[in-house]
Amino acid sequence: MRKLFFILIFSLSLSVSSEETISRWMADYFKRIHDHIGNENYDKAEKELEMGDQNYFRGGRTYEAALLYQLYGQFYAVQSQYTNAIPWFEKALATGKMPRIGQQEVRFQLAQTYFMIGKYENVIPLLEEFIAVGEKYKYPVSARVNLLMSYSHGRLDQYEPSYYHIQIANKKSDKPQIDWIEYAFSLAMKLENLEDAEDLGTRLLYLEPNKKKYWNQVSALYFAKEFELDSLAALELGYENNTLDKEADYLLLAKYYLYQKSPLKSIMVINDGIKKKIIKENEENLKLLSSSYFYSRDLENGIKILVKAEKISDDPDLSFRLGTYAFDNEQYKLAISSFNIAKNRGWDDIPGRIELIKGISYFELEEIDKAKENLILASSFDDTKDTAEGWLSYIKQFEL
Repeated sequence: MRKLFFILIFSLSLSVSSEETISRWMADYFKRIHDHIGNENYDKAEKELEMGDQNYFRGGRTYEAALLYQLYGQFYAVQSQYTNAIPWFEKALATGKMPRIGQQEVRFQLAQTYFMIGKYENVIPLLEEFIAVGEKYKYPVSARVNLLMSYSHGRLDQYEPSYYHIQIANKKSDKPQIDWIEYAFSLAMKLENLEDAEDLGTRLLYLEPNKKKYWNQVSALYFAKEFELDSLAALELGYENNTLDKEADYLLLAKYYLYQKSPLKSIMVINDGIKKKIIKENEENLKLLSSSYFYSRDLENGIKILVKAEKISDDPDLSFRLGTYAFDNEQYKLAISSFNIAKNRGWDDIPGRIELIKGISYFELEEIDKAKENLILASSFDDTKDTAEGWLSYIKQFEL
């Protein structure tokens, strides 16, 4: 997996070079090395690299030398020889002769290499510089940059910056990444950010309702929030005897049933309370009801309740959340509608994110012109540029 990841990055490495900046001979030379590495002909690649280092670029501080050093680093990295790769990536940066976008590529490769050998304290400043350069010169900063930042901070027990970056990574991703959401959940729990943890736990159960560990995590969350077990037996008995008349008691009992992994009982209590006009149909209570439906694997009713909550709320995050659930459930028309509402209400946590997911939704609905229109908009934002352009390229091939 690690090797494949480096090969994916390596395949882009010559994109910054062209015949305008290096000679035809030099371009062919680098392509030859590139092909040897890609085909795992490492002996041939090493001979070519040694020849270049010893005969052409010894001590060089030219653009061509920088490209050679980068290739040398990749040669070692794809073979998991990360310690050997590091000096070459550093040497490529040290030449100061690479164009900015090329420096960004090497910076990220060096950061990955440091991560692989556990030098997390070296990863963070490299990626901070990567992000700063990207923001200044409008270069894309992909979700995987934030992911690597998050993991590096996390390995150093720096949970707040780790959580900040995993949140951004999840928002940038065009499809839900279960591992990333799990990691965000664990960090939210460590930081005692229980409201976020509840949302993340709900999303995990929605995406993977059969995984018992998610039940255990969410159960622990509800217990951590507000349960006093001594009083719950009395609440349960009071409900069964039809003597409960306070909203807080109904809601606490519903959450207790979630803690006990009995979402159907939670649904029954909340709906009964609403019917008796004891529980208000406000945004917070409807979100709890929708979560109970999701936990019971009743995705259709869970989404219906969120639609109902959206009508009485002005919260852009709720509309964005509904759009996300609808998209995950392949209800693309509802996703588009809710994302439009979120946009109109001011949601802009990740500029271009809404346009990106709308573009994919329109594509799934076979409305190609609208898909391209939204993806072109998404490609104008730094955080969604790469993904949007990938989808546009895919659609172009699809149309051929």
